[in-house]
Amino acid sequence: MTCRARPATGSPPLRSVLAATVTPLASILGSGLLIIIPILERALGALALVGAIGISVLAWFVGTVIRHNVTAVETAEEEGTLDAATALINRVGDAVIVVAYVISVALYLRIMAQYIVGFFESGGDTVLESVIASAAVVLIVVIGSVRGFQGLDRLDRYSLTTVLALTAVLVVALLVHNAGLIGEGSLPLPPIPETDPWMILLILGGTVITVQGFETVRFLKSHYDASTRIRASRIAQLVAAGIYVAFVIVATPVMGLGTAAGADDTLLTITARAAPWLILPLVLSAILSQFSAAIADVSAADGNLRGFGRWFSGPRPYLITGVLAIALISTLPLLVLVTVASRAFAAYYAIEAIIAYRTSAGWWRKAGFGIIAALMAAITLLALPAS
Repeated sequence: MTCRARPATGSPPLRSVLAATVTPLASILGSGLLIIIPILERALGALALVGAIGISVLAWFVGTVIRHNVTAVETAEEEGTLDAATALINRVGDAVIVVAYVISVALYLRIMAQYIVGFFESGGDTVLESVIASAAVVLIVVIGSVRGFQGLDRLDRYSLTTVLALTAVLVVALLVHNAGLIGEGSLPLPPIPETDPWMILLILGGTVITVQGFETVRFLKSHYDASTRIRASRIAQLVAAGIYVAFVIVATPVMGLGTAAGADDTLLTITARAAPWLILPLVLSAILSQFSAAIADVSAADGNLRGFGRWFSGPRPYLITGVLAIALISTLPLLVLVTVASRAFAAYYAIEAIIAYRTSAGWWRKAGFGIIAALMAAITLLALPAS
């Protein structure tokens, strides 16, 4: 069945669009800002920028799937014209994304804990990281249970504002450092790893989590209309892509691959090499960005779970998300969480692309959505962890 998207009736107020942008932008930046550099370094070395651009472009195309479904599927649901098969597929997608959000919350807070512990103790302590991450889950669940979406959204805004400011400082500092190297007549770049191209693609496929977050607008419909959410999704993706690309450009010359220290495990080592005075701001940014992203995904999981029935009311969605996230934090290594989360989101995006295929008109749109569905399905099945 083909469902035509309902045309927008006027432009939504800019203030509403910017407010709606907070959740997807916080989720995207928290997803990959701190892990994109080490992963691309290991996979591509001096070609890290190519990887950053490629991942951002892929995310944009997947974003078109989500934005199509915001209008076409939601309109059909409201009008009662969504066919039974598509409605069932949509229901399966709702279940898959909850699982993905639970995994992503565990991942973000583990990354946050890794930076906190790494600041005080070289080499880290996985047990202490798990304790800190679990405590953060409890804090988010309590705030969500007591204050609901409004309480989490307000906290998210403060965190995101601080993250953007600290990220700007870090980018400028790395840019100044690189300018100094150029002034000295040298701008070293890491070597390109001798890895099979197919393996590189499989590893990059496992980084889908680094650009995840734009789909959170699907689950904010009780707070913002479709036009507002679509514009917010586009703005969030464009801003995040610009930050990712800029970050990779300035960080590539100070990557550790090819040095005696070897590939970097976290952004802490890159920062320490270029501007040691930025380590504390980086850790603060890590804490806030990961905490902010976790809040965004807990909010999205809550909104999605409530759609499954009356039983998922009150604090239950928050408690379910929290308990499962703590279980994952306590059992899975960080890089495994990255790949598992990427596969979960790729599975959800594949399902959304199938829905977009079924609800779109025109062979070229159907072909595009079909290709995206096939690509996301391949990532779900084949993605490899960075190591």
